Amino acid sequence: MEKSLFRYIWTHSKRDQLIVCAVVLASLPFYFMSLDLPRQIVNQAIQGEAFRDGNATAPFLNLDFAWPDWLGGGSFEIFEGFQVGRVGLLFGLSSVFLLFVVINGGFKYWINVSKGILGERMLRRMRFDLFSMVLRFTPEALRTVKSSETATIIKDEVEPIGGFIGDAFITPIFLGMQAITALAFIMLQNIWLGMIALAVIAVQFTIIPRLRRELLRLGKQRQLASRQLAGRIAEVLDGIEVVHVHNAHSWERAEIGQRLFTLFTIRLKIYNRKFFVKSLNNFLAQLTPFFFYAIGGYFALRGTLDIGQLVAVIGAYRELPPPLKELIDWDQQRLDVQVKYDQVTQHFAEERLGPLLEARDAEEDQPLTGSLVGEDIRVAGPHGDMIIEGEGSSSSCPPAWR
Repeated sequence: MEKSLFRYIWTHSKRDQLIVCAVVLASLPFYFMSLDLPRQIVNQAIQGEAFRDGNATAPFLNLDFAWPDWLGGGSFEIFEGFQVGRVGLLFGLSSVFLLFVVINGGFKYWINVSKGILGERMLRRMRFDLFSMVLRFTPEALRTVKSSETATIIKDEVEPIGGFIGDAFITPIFLGMQAITALAFIMLQNIWLGMIALAVIAVQFTIIPRLRRELLRLGKQRQLASRQLAGRIAEVLDGIEVVHVHNAHSWERAEIGQRLFTLFTIRLKIYNRKFFVKSLNNFLAQLTPFFFYAIGGYFALRGTLDIGQLVAVIGAYRELPPPLKELIDWDQQRLDVQVKYDQVTQHFAEERLGPLLEARDAEEDQPLTGSLVGEDIRVAGPHGDMIIEGEGSSSSCPPAWR
């Protein structure tokens, strides 16, 4: 397998990744327009800016394109729209806003389903590849590798890796572009409010990942402790007759109890660190609306920012924390999954694998001639006891054996 998880994902799923990313980019214009509609509803319909000159009607759904000055200026009208009254404009813009909500929800639904299907398909491939490697384990590796640990790795430990595969490339692009779009919209309304939002985001992306590094170390300890616990329980089950004969029930219970207490202690540390980081992140996310209400309200009182823009800025920032939080969670998941993937690749290291079965099948069979000689033969039982030790034998093979 590839040493890098992202290289493994890209090698086997780049076509599907590119298709989903293209749909993500296609959804951004609809997302931006849904952020701008609250401003139009407040300014044009509720405050009546569209009817400022005493007009009884205003155009609705008019589509025109204005050429920039460096191209000669002017505008090109695509559709003149409908003339509606104040109530009609209010309900018309509100209906368009609802339509964009449905469209954005449809994009998000399709993207999430596609990520899930992609992750499950790659998880199936990864488990099949790992099982194929099990069939290539050398006899020396089979004596050192516990079957229960290997089965646990293939069944359970690669499960979070498969869940991350669908998010590896799509999630940072999807959430990152949404956050950039919302931040750009805020800056278009007021540069100072945009700079405040950008400063808080910079603090979040600097402090939170640093605090989560300890979670990675604890997560690795928890995974190793869980794997060792499964291996120890399987070892006790394999030698249960010896436990009965020597009446070692109390000893085994004490050892397993100690392992469970160690696992509990690690999990407790993880919970304390995890929820402290979560609380700090929530506080920083709620700090920005305070600045928006205070500073944005001050700009509105001075007349440098209208009410519609302030409402649109607050609505746009409401869309910022979820993507940012999920991006931070994605980065944490990326580091955690990379640790798991490294441990899986270490368990299936190249030195434990024999040649490919296909290569063996391709070799031409050679006739077996001469004598078969065995020297210093040792055969160990399932509990380590020697059944045959130091024996030797020889026999002749018929020429017809192949």
